[in-house]
Amino acid sequence: MSANLAFAETAEEILKSRLGTTDVDPAIAKAIEIAAKPLTPELEAKALECWKNDVCETGTGGKLTIAYADGFGENVWRRVTKMEFIQQALAYPEIGKIQYSSARGDVSKAIADLNANIAQGVNIIVLYADAGPALLATVREAKEAGITVVLNNGQEVGTAGEDYVSTVHEDLCALGQDMVKAVVADKPSAKALVALGGTPGNSLSATWQKCAQEQADASSIKILAKLDTNWTQEGTFTAVSAALAQYGDFDGWIYEYADGFRAAMRAYQAAGKEVDTVAALRTDEQGLFCDWEAANNPKFRIYYSASGTTVTARFAVSAAMMAQAGETVSPWIKVPFSMKAVKKGLCDKNLPLETPVSTLVNAKTLKAMFPN
Repeated sequence: MSANLAFAETAEEILKSRLGTTDVDPAIAKAIEIAAKPLTPELEAKALECWKNDVCETGTGGKLTIAYADGFGENVWRRVTKMEFIQQALAYPEIGKIQYSSARGDVSKAIADLNANIAQGVNIIVLYADAGPALLATVREAKEAGITVVLNNGQEVGTAGEDYVSTVHEDLCALGQDMVKAVVADKPSAKALVALGGTPGNSLSATWQKCAQEQADASSIKILAKLDTNWTQEGTFTAVSAALAQYGDFDGWIYEYADGFRAAMRAYQAAGKEVDTVAALRTDEQGLFCDWEAANNPKFRIYYSASGTTVTARFAVSAAMMAQAGETVSPWIKVPFSMKAVKKGLCDKNLPLETPVSTLVNAKTLKAMFPN
């Protein structure tokens, strides 16, 4: 269901449409129960204000300060995720202040951002830990300072439940395996594919790619290369162009980032090659699906993971608030997912191309976020 209808859905309908099941962790159930209730026009306006700034007062007088420490916030998916986080935080009147920082892929800045949050005495940190283990000492300092830390979306730092409260993500190993399976199921004769990842050394890409490699080995399909893209269209264009130049024709691609993969079509065109390939992806920004629909090319097939990946920021906020209230929170809040084939009808031209199909951010806000 497209984002402009998101808030016509009940919590149960959201769970079924985004995650494919209502059998979810209590923190996910709580988060969706809250997210299913539309924000007032005043809070929608406040959310946009907060999204455009790094610090904002919510106006509730709440005593809690919540911070989102993003390791890299400069692509579409991250910017929508930021809004999911903000909207969820605004639903809690106990939260009086929201802070955001992006380390822009710089490990030292990621550490400095965490240290700043600790020094400022925030109560909660939702962390997108692109820098991985390099953040462990600082995460432990945050815990020692009494800060509730929840990791969002699959980067690994230390041990969940010990070094921080919880981590929120799908089974990344199963994701890597299922991406390979999707390529092979679509094209049983497939012999080779290329894996694309994000920023160099990030643990999210490394985790799913390791299991994808194991699945490829078991399926007698070769992963020719694992190439970094920095999760941008520019980086994806460079990586895809390099792979096409080095390896010529091969069967498919596996990658986290659907919006980034839009550049793959341009890379094929620049190389003078027909887009005859299978792509298995994690995210679901509709721009790629619109490109696919417009191309009307049966030789280009796409599969994506239906796990509501931007929505996990909401799960992280609610998990942190549950922990603040003394409730038991699972160390791993496991997000259900499944691989789906792209089909006609996922492209909603009334919404910005940047819109993830699974987002709970409504159309009015998305258009204000991405006006062009």
